[in-house]
Amino acid sequence: MEGCEVTPCDTVSVRTRALIGFVTPIVRSLAGVAIIAVAVVTLLGWSGLPVIAQSVSVREVVVARVVGEIDPAVSQYVDRVVTSSERRGAEALVIVLDTPGGLDVSMREIVQRLLGAPLPVIVMVGPSGARAASAGTFIVFASDVAVMAPGTTMGAAHPVAVEGGMVIPIDPVMMEKVTNDAVGYIRGLAIQRGRNAEWAERAVRESVVLGSSDALRAGVVELVASDLEDALVQLDGRRVSGPWGDRPLRTRDAVIVEISPSLAELTLAIVAQPVVAYLLCLIGLVLIGSEVFAATGGAAGLVGTICLVLALMGFNSLPVEKGAVAVIGLGVSLLVAELKAGGHGMLAVGGVMAIALGSWWLFPDSGPTVGGVPARLDPLIMIGSVGFLAVSTGLVVGKAIGTVGRPARTAMPLPGETGVAITALVPGGTVSVRGEAWSGRAIAGTMKSGQAIRVTDRRGLTLIVEPVATGTQLVGAVPRSE
Repeated sequence: MEGCEVTPCDTVSVRTRALIGFVTPIVRSLAGVAIIAVAVVTLLGWSGLPVIAQSVSVREVVVARVVGEIDPAVSQYVDRVVTSSERRGAEALVIVLDTPGGLDVSMREIVQRLLGAPLPVIVMVGPSGARAASAGTFIVFASDVAVMAPGTTMGAAHPVAVEGGMVIPIDPVMMEKVTNDAVGYIRGLAIQRGRNAEWAERAVRESVVLGSSDALRAGVVELVASDLEDALVQLDGRRVSGPWGDRPLRTRDAVIVEISPSLAELTLAIVAQPVVAYLLCLIGLVLIGSEVFAATGGAAGLVGTICLVLALMGFNSLPVEKGAVAVIGLGVSLLVAELKAGGHGMLAVGGVMAIALGSWWLFPDSGPTVGGVPARLDPLIMIGSVGFLAVSTGLVVGKAIGTVGRPARTAMPLPGETGVAITALVPGGTVSVRGEAWSGRAIAGTMKSGQAIRVTDRRGLTLIVEPVATGTQLVGAVPRSE
């Protein structure tokens, strides 16, 4: 009986070990195969080769929102979004548009970018209540598919001349020229995209406007959609052709990826305004000139440099005359030279005239227009800015001229005289000696404001000073009465 009890147990144990020995290599082999397969797929995916995983990749639709005037910042934004959409392999790009119009040059840059885009571009006028007026109409006509939300409008694309935000009259011959140019441009876009070219011409010549339903019936747009999601559903399966070939759109259930304007583009949107760029240029040049005329420890120079850099950013995006910027810089330099030399006003007169000429010449072709009609800065801004500089310089020069013929109250401080640091010397700054403010420079290191100082030397109109120990009697630090 004992043998019967032991034998089955031994038999089971032997069979179990045999089964485990048979299965274990298979499991290990399958695990190895799985690991190798995962590694191969991963490497293929990293290398960019088309693998099976591509068939389950998520489709993306990139969305960009353009709100406000069409300017260089918007043009830069659209260019970046198109490039980013291509890199992401997006199914399509949707631009949600709401604009009253804008710069002709920026509008044409956007149109050219959309016409050559490597993926389908849909322009949707939305949300409800939005418009695509003036330059916006051209952008809609440049799209592969045009969509409007209910309650939106487009049209009113007649060229206008703008000065200081106000529409101004223009020579009839010039107006006819730019109008015909705009008509030819928008008709070409309409024909290329298969839209109503006759209405497009009327939008320019007669400033006609259409709502969403009327635009759909007139063959100006392809779809009317309540919102972006509705537009994507209606677009799904629609065939589009372009540099990418001819294929249907697959927008249903696509992942929406919104790309917002960058900080640089938002900054450019501000400084690219003609008035802002002009004032930043003047302020920057004046502050840098002030740093040269009277050392301020670098504060005025730093702020002036920042203003000038921002102004140059704006100028680089605007159709400005580069020679005009140089003339304005020359004018400010003459004003600084007048203040530095203490002359009789001739340099100041030349400087004011140069600034006035450069200001008038700066923006011969800028302004929010459609047909490239010339527009300039508001004359009040130019007159006010130039007048302020002229009056300020005149007061200083007049005071200097009024002292001609009088005996000099004091000569320049001599080595050994003492005073007080008005500003911190790092190492340059302003000091008070004999009660008069002078440009000063520490002989070594830095000094705090209020530090007692002694003159050791002078270089031109700048005093070279050293610190004085506390308790030393100051000579010449208190203003003298006449």
